[in-house]
Amino acid sequence: MLPLVAEGKSVKNRMHIDIRMAGPGPWDMAERARLIRQKVPELIAAGATVVREEWYGDVLGHVVWQDPERNEFCVA
Repeated sequence: MLPLVAEGKSVKNRMHIDIRMAGPGPWDMAERARLIRQKVPELIAAGATVVREEWYGDVLGHVVWQDPERNEFCVA
């Protein structure tokens, strides 16, 4: 994990970004999950950290991330 900025997050994000890796649906869910996971190394290299994975039953829904300043965004 990369070091965090000195200040804590003081307010809720004003904008929430969703990065949609698979484009518009309908999707092959296994391929969609593969595309989401394919983005992980690039985001970690850019300083992002994983907050949690959200699952819809046995299907990966999206992954919640934080940038180095603790702003959250999702990769779906």
